[in-house]
Amino acid sequence: MLVGFTNKQSADWTDPWVGGAIAIGLLFAALFIFVEARAKEPIVPLDIFRNRTVAISVASMFLVAFGFFATVVFLPRWFQVVQGSSATESGYQILPLLAGLILSATAAGQIVARTGRYKILMLASLLSLALGLYLLTNLRAETDVPVIWLWMLLAGMGIGPSFAVFTLIVQASVPFRQLGAATSSLTFFQQVGGTIGLAIAGTIFGTTLQEELPRQLTAAGVPPEVSGQLAGGNVLRDLTGVGDLGATILASAPPEAQEFLRPLIPAIVGAIHQALSLATAAAFWLGIAAALIAAVLVAFLREVPFRNAAWAGAPGEPTTDASEFAPSPV
Repeated sequence: MLVGFTNKQSADWTDPWVGGAIAIGLLFAALFIFVEARAKEPIVPLDIFRNRTVAISVASMFLVAFGFFATVVFLPRWFQVVQGSSATESGYQILPLLAGLILSATAAGQIVARTGRYKILMLASLLSLALGLYLLTNLRAETDVPVIWLWMLLAGMGIGPSFAVFTLIVQASVPFRQLGAATSSLTFFQQVGGTIGLAIAGTIFGTTLQEELPRQLTAAGVPPEVSGQLAGGNVLRDLTGVGDLGATILASAPPEAQEFLRPLIPAIVGAIHQALSLATAAAFWLGIAAALIAAVLVAFLREVPFRNAAWAGAPGEPTTDASEFAPSPV
């Protein structure tokens, strides 16, 4: 399934390595569930998903990954193409997102450790993520970079608590012997969510770019015969790469057409930058919807204490003081 969704970023759903791989993955998943449900020692104890707290936490982490992965993939590309940043510089440009993530994750751990409560915290963080992504849908070619940093910081502050607290919630909700399976399931669904989210967001990005580029070229006064050629499939992929975009356009044109194109280059480059900005902004709507759905799910969470006999409650196991085993939320 992961192979199929990863290949979706460069192929159609009907491609055997996309739709076919996903179908095979679903078949194996069904077979896996069939076997695991009957195994005496399952790799993944399916009964952990009957626990509402675990199921909501896993589903929420799956959805949060939609927004996070889209942000760390599409924003660096925007900085490289529109702002002319190098690959290294584009990595520096998303540091506000990562700073917000790290700081909020650390603060969330401290808050939960001291209060033992997390439901309101998680609701607030998911709404912060949705708000940050909503602000990023206003991305345009002329948007000031410090403003984008602020938007990223807000989104990062919404992501951090999810990465820190959902793990603690899951670990506190299962018997000690199922701790590894529950934690790894949470991480696995986070990775699957990111891959699926990227595939869908990539489709939204590509579709929007195809629609907006002719529109922006026309609005910039580029002749229809030129805009029609620039909006072609392979040409479009080449023009949204990194480097000197104007020089790339001139180099791709026949020698006899270069003099005609030269005075149009600033308008063409500006139109491409605007179209790519609109396409990048559109890709964040998926993350907004996912964050809001996750917030609705979290509203149904039951808060469980982090230091109680939950880990000692496994049938057939000796009862032990759970405080000996409970990990520090920090």
